[in-house]
Amino acid sequence: MLSERVAIIDLGSNSARLIVMHIYHSGAYNLVYHQKEAVRLSEGMTETLELQPEAIKRALQALKIFAHMCQICKVDKIIGVATAAARNAHNGEKFLQMVAKETGIVLTIASGQAEAKLGFLGVINTIDIADAVLFDLGGGSTELTLIKNRKNIKSVSLPFGAVTLTEKFGLRNKVTDSQINDLHNFIVEQLKKLPWLTDLHVPLIGVGGTARNIAKMDQRRKNYPIPKVHNYRLGVISFEDLWKGLLKTSLAQRRKFPGLSTERADIILAGINIVKCLFDFTKSSQLVISGCGVREGLFFQHYYARTGQPEVASDILMNSATNTLVYSAGEIEHSHHVRKLAESLFDGWQAAFELTDRDKTLLSVVALLHDIGITINYYDHPRHSAYLVENARLFGLTHREQMLAAVIAGWHHNPSVKYFRSRSYTEFLDQHDWQTARKLALLLALAESLDTTQMGLVEELQAYCTNTQACIKPILKEPADIEIQSALRHSRWLKKDMNYELVIK
Repeated sequence: MLSERVAIIDLGSNSARLIVMHIYHSGAYNLVYHQKEAVRLSEGMTETLELQPEAIKRALQALKIFAHMCQICKVDKIIGVATAAARNAHNGEKFLQMVAKETGIVLTIASGQAEAKLGFLGVINTIDIADAVLFDLGGGSTELTLIKNRKNIKSVSLPFGAVTLTEKFGLRNKVTDSQINDLHNFIVEQLKKLPWLTDLHVPLIGVGGTARNIAKMDQRRKNYPIPKVHNYRLGVISFEDLWKGLLKTSLAQRRKFPGLSTERADIILAGINIVKCLFDFTKSSQLVISGCGVREGLFFQHYYARTGQPEVASDILMNSATNTLVYSAGEIEHSHHVRKLAESLFDGWQAAFELTDRDKTLLSVVALLHDIGITINYYDHPRHSAYLVENARLFGLTHREQMLAAVIAGWHHNPSVKYFRSRSYTEFLDQHDWQTARKLALLLALAESLDTTQMGLVEELQAYCTNTQACIKPILKEPADIEIQSALRHSRWLKKDMNYELVIK
């Protein structure tokens, strides 16, 4: 495969965003650049439906910067879309012609349905959820998508967002109960036209700046130990506490509100009240935040078309883990063989080790990635692997699971608590998690030992436990004395943690 650098530009009603993705010869991909500029393109167009001169000027300035960064990043291809503001404006097409002339960037206007589809692709390929209502809340529109069994069942684009409702109801500064009531009545009347939205009792998935800022504010309130927003989850009670706390604030107070971006302080009331109405209508009990949306949807559409894969990945966790492995230039054949042996050990010892099926999923992922730290330094590479696993774009794991996976990777030579004393680990993981990490790390250590020479001499294995012994029956391609001796070195670890004698027959 030829390598390619692809720039994705999303010109929204409130923000303009650029990401640059590098697709490598190996087929792996990686984000290499990201930039966001607040342009408020829809500002002042509520009554006239015309993009205003100042908004056009801000957008052009941002896009000129993006064009310059694309040159610096040596981009091969630019894929750009403009959404609600350009779509709804009478002078939208004229504006895009101006953009092409002054920046060289060709943007296409995404229809409401196309925008909803792109948001869906960005979310469904990065969050492991079967049923949900997805909302992409922008400055000038709100896209709603009903997801069932990971399929896009129904979608609609509503012609209002955080910027347009702020202007329509005068919500920039302190608001009255009357203003909030008028806002709610307006939103409710729009949602009443969508009977399929009522009483679904499924999670909400939020895309866009309002959703991300809800996550950041909730994280600050809870003193959340890591700043990761994607796949962050909060319940309806936490959301309503946050909503109530913002209602009575002035603009000056909101600019100092913990976790809230100052550039979003004037439009957050409109945004958060749209989310409040969606909670009420759907009877949802949970909000899941997605840091991925239209931009990632555009990329996946391009990447999967190029590689001949379906637009919706069947297993987002293994897809992203494999991408991380290939990007890290890991030993692919060895990693997959270690995964196979580790899964066989798990199957044979699961009951005795008191492990769950989800634990097997974690073990499989870490088995693929256990050696990627070698790209930093061979010496102490389990610790480097732990850092990379903790920070990799692994889709389909909760925040806690990714921290646990990092510990397993860091311990696959031997368990050492000193590596994981930071608050992010100690607050995420309880005593049971640490015990699980030790068990899974032991299985991984044994599996890796059984492929020490990386020659696949132990083709397969059978594992089982008696009252006092944990037994491995390897199926050999050739004599594997080095592998057997390496595995037996973990006998003491097994005896100490599980009180079993290791027997290799």
